[in-house]
Amino acid sequence: MRALYIFLFCLFLTACGGSGDSASPQTPIEGDGATPVSPSPAPPETPPPETPPEAPPETPPPEAPPPPEDEPTPMGQESAALFLMQSTFGPTQQSIEYAANIDRQTWLAEQFNTPASLHLPLLSTKYAADEMYSQHWVESWWDRVVNSDDQLRQRVAFALSQIFVVSTKDDRLLVDPHGVANYYDVLVRNSFGNFRTLLEEVTLNPMMGMYLSMLGNERPDDERNIRPDENFAREVMQLFTIGLVELNPDGTAKRDAAGNTIATYGQDEIEGFAHVFTGWHFAGKSHWWEWHYDSLTPMSAYNAFHDEGEKVLLNGTVLPAGQSAEQDLSQALDNLFHHPNVGPFISKQLIQRLVSSNPSPQYVARVSQVFNDNGDGVRGDLQAVVQAILLDEEAVSLSARQTGKLRMPLLRLAHTMRAFNSGARDNGMGHEFVEYNLGLSPLGSPSVFNFYRPDYSLPGDIRDSGLISPEFQLENEISVTRYINYMFYMAWFNNLRGDEIVEDDVGIVNFDQLAALQNDDAIIEYINLVLFAGQMNDETRLALNSAAEHWSGAEVAWMKYANLVYLATISPEFAIQP
Repeated sequence: MRALYIFLFCLFLTACGGSGDSASPQTPIEGDGATPVSPSPAPPETPPPETPPEAPPETPPPEAPPPPEDEPTPMGQESAALFLMQSTFGPTQQSIEYAANIDRQTWLAEQFNTPASLHLPLLSTKYAADEMYSQHWVESWWDRVVNSDDQLRQRVAFALSQIFVVSTKDDRLLVDPHGVANYYDVLVRNSFGNFRTLLEEVTLNPMMGMYLSMLGNERPDDERNIRPDENFAREVMQLFTIGLVELNPDGTAKRDAAGNTIATYGQDEIEGFAHVFTGWHFAGKSHWWEWHYDSLTPMSAYNAFHDEGEKVLLNGTVLPAGQSAEQDLSQALDNLFHHPNVGPFISKQLIQRLVSSNPSPQYVARVSQVFNDNGDGVRGDLQAVVQAILLDEEAVSLSARQTGKLRMPLLRLAHTMRAFNSGARDNGMGHEFVEYNLGLSPLGSPSVFNFYRPDYSLPGDIRDSGLISPEFQLENEISVTRYINYMFYMAWFNNLRGDEIVEDDVGIVNFDQLAALQNDDAIIEYINLVLFAGQMNDETRLALNSAAEHWSGAEVAWMKYANLVYLATISPEFAIQP
């Protein structure tokens, strides 16, 4: 963790150009475990009376009261704030107050039962179809992740979007905000469903079909020099399900007798899956060559263009010849789903996105076991997996974790907006062009390999310590400077109109909560709780105290609030999730 702070701190100082100090598996119920009671010693014998009295009618002994059930332990404010960092797009004062008085299981059960907030309906109702552009999808995403009640579902969907990657860097996706929003809703709907269902819906979504070349993929035709496209076949194995090497249940690589890793697949399997994924195109076409674009309906099979030969899959499985496109697809996805790598491969990445970049092998193994069997014999139950991740001792206890994680800028922006009830003057969210300012946006990764690799390790102290730091692949002097400038815009510029100070307007950061507090100490404690989960270090506190004192004589109060929020949100500490 110290290495993360040092690296970020140095980057931030370089960027600023200065070097000052102010910078649902149920818990099994154990047996009663009652201790047998020793018999009392017999009373001394006495001679019976001459006329024994009539014995009273027998009455059953009173039943022992049932043992008291363990009362749920409320989280408390700081634990609740940390938990909400892991499970939402950022804690708010209201969400902390609510969660502090209940336990984690209760909060999770409520979130699992909260209806899904979908993106496509919001996009379609908020913007006219003939005036819609790609930035409107981004605006809708911000609206959902900042304002929706189903925060856990939205956070898990965002994690899944970095595994099942499609990208608006592909121009075909960039110009279809409806299709992109619909794809994201596949992730939202299936966040607490079964992984097998999610895998199939992702596979047949037209956005994925276009992005990884499965849509329109044809059976071999030597005369026309056509070979099945291998793009999706490779990525569905390498990135979406099993990875490149065989894994132990704890996510570590298996080794052969010579100590080498063992490949999960080879060219034969790539070609086998490529031939499986032939014969699929837009739904609603009367024939293969008809032009018909439908990016909202799952792709349909056109069996005349599907390869009906045998196909070699994983672990020696061979699909027989003569099957339909639907049969081959179903059996091929089952083959992937039941591979033993899927549990540790997916579980570890979800832990990394929610809790820690460096979960222990034991943590991965515990979650992977739940993926394999949720306790009721069901494999791939994502609700059970998410619950296992967030209730594990390494998620709950700071002392049980090796490190936390660097949060990518989109998470930091969303957290700031939620913490300060933020919006923009045009009733939007104010971040529709975040791609141009920060170089990243939702579903905007530069390639199918996501914004960063899950095994990336920053050279230096982090790599030398044997740790990985995926999100650090995004960080350099330029990216840090852009983030610092963007947070300044959020805190300051949206409260200005030309040279005029607009004190009553709602800015991207809203300062009403800070204005309602009694003094600077209360303001800094509020920031400490909602932005740092009560873990603010002495250096950050000193910087905020100095800023509060300096800006106490500001022309208008919001200038002090803006400066405090700005300094807090560009601090290295805010970038790190404990």
